[in-house]
Amino acid sequence: MLLLGRDADRAPGSRPRRGPARPLAALAAGIALIVLAGTLAAKPHGENVHRLDGSDCRTCHTEDAPALKADPAKAATALVPDLEAACMRCHGDEGPSHKTNIPPKRPEPAALPLAADGTIGCATCHWMHGEHNEFGSFLRLDNRKGGLCLSCHELSELQ
Repeated sequence: MLLLGRDADRAPGSRPRRGPARPLAALAAGIALIVLAGTLAAKPHGENVHRLDGSDCRTCHTEDAPALKADPAKAATALVPDLEAACMRCHGDEGPSHKTNIPPKRPEPAALPLAADGTIGCATCHWMHGEHNEFGSFLRLDNRKGGLCLSCHELSELQ
């Protein structure tokens, strides 16, 4: 039998040493089980409705694709009454990381549009169709070093 690590120098036939190695192995196994359970329990996302090439626009819009393409300006306002609920049907297990359906406490930057009712929504911080994804997660602004968050909040508010 080849022995490695802490037990490499123990006498043949003697019992393995007890100590930190077993609790660490148990902890690692426990973490692996939690991650696996979370992966298996994750909500399926289904069709990607963020595509511009034929997905079901009525998931988020009140018009179908031909009507939205015929009047792109209308597409920004032809939204289902509770767009946030539509977002949460697929992304509810991801967040939100920011409260939605609330009015901003400060004037918002032009790059972060509010919902039609003047509240903060998912589309305030995220591009809905992935038309720009240079910062990942369809973010409208770079959030490295908190740049997106600090465009509306003071650092002291976030600590």
